[in-house]
Amino acid sequence: MTTRLSTRQMQMMVAIADAGSMSDAAVQLGLTQSALSHRLKEAERLLGAALFTRGQRRLNPTQAGRRLLHAARGVLAELERTEQDIQRLAVGIEEVVRLGVEACGGYHWLPGCLATFAASHPSIGVEVVPDVSLDPCRALRQGHVDLVLVAGSHPPTGFEAVSLRRDELRLVVPRGHALAQRDWASAEEVAAEPYVAYHTTPEKGREYEQLFSPAGVLPARVISAGVTDAVLALVRGGLGVSILPAWTLAPHLAQGELASVALTERGLYLNWYLVMRQGEAVASAARRLARTLDDLHGES
Repeated sequence: MTTRLSTRQMQMMVAIADAGSMSDAAVQLGLTQSALSHRLKEAERLLGAALFTRGQRRLNPTQAGRRLLHAARGVLAELERTEQDIQRLAVGIEEVVRLGVEACGGYHWLPGCLATFAASHPSIGVEVVPDVSLDPCRALRQGHVDLVLVAGSHPPTGFEAVSLRRDELRLVVPRGHALAQRDWASAEEVAAEPYVAYHTTPEKGREYEQLFSPAGVLPARVISAGVTDAVLALVRGGLGVSILPAWTLAPHLAQGELASVALTERGLYLNWYLVMRQGEAVASAARRLARTLDDLHGES
């Protein structure tokens, strides 16, 4: 059966739905507003149904529009993936492993790892998927990534995990902060400061579970920043303190504007794990990348 709509009309649906107005969608697509209106009317004529209705502040998809929008997003995403796969095949890449990294993870180790991996596995490409960082194991379970790097006190259940390295959770403060000169800081001292976090949901095996909860305290004020660069920018600017793994902090401390302090007299620790789906093939791209990461950054 021949389809009635083109990929341009599918792109139009996504642009209008995301922008909420014809004028903004036209700018996004590089069209005049009249040309985009004509394209929408043509799609509605071909399908025999209205696709958008005008609300108080934005255009809203009709029931038919929502069904088409759902299909359009899937078709365009699959087309983009197909084009990327073909481009990789054209340069000798036969397989791609998608790597997800948890929000608190850094990327300073990645260039050297990828260079080493490419030298020994030239037919395998690596795609870093950053938008799964707040829930990498869910992305792994759903098949959006093939391998994830996560931190915690225990490996996630329901997966195969390789223990990569032990790490320390460190308080990070501006260089001139009163706590910067301390050997260690208590939960109460940290909770007394504005606290900069990735998000407001406590994560297993990290500072809420290891530091705040045992002491029966919580930060009085939490600032959600989303990503490591934003967290450290706010700390650097004196807006609060935060807690990060030492491995993530290392390249940022070298710049000299930040200081790190141990947490409690005994210190707080966690492990980094490389996590795969159970039953991962011995020779799979994910397992080969995991071996390279373990060789380069693991602890014997």
